[in-house]
Amino acid sequence: MGFAYLRGLHLNDGKKALGSRVDRHASLGEGALGLAVFRRIMADPRFDGIPLILETPDQSRWAEEIRLLKGMIGNG
Repeated sequence: MGFAYLRGLHLNDGKKALGSRVDRHASLGEGALGLAVFRRIMADPRFDGIPLILETPDQSRWAEEIRLLKGMIGNG
């Protein structure tokens, strides 16, 4: 596929490990991925200009999670 075709990305941590065939979302940093994955995404200039859609379960934490992600920009 490649970055040339990427038009958007949804972000969420996963309650289950990769390969579990279960798509259950967790808040950022509280699942199987952890925060390191999100730091890499936010620091990677290849994602600049690509819409990132937060898809985490707790609406009351969305503002906090957005601030967290913005704070990771360029700080891989």
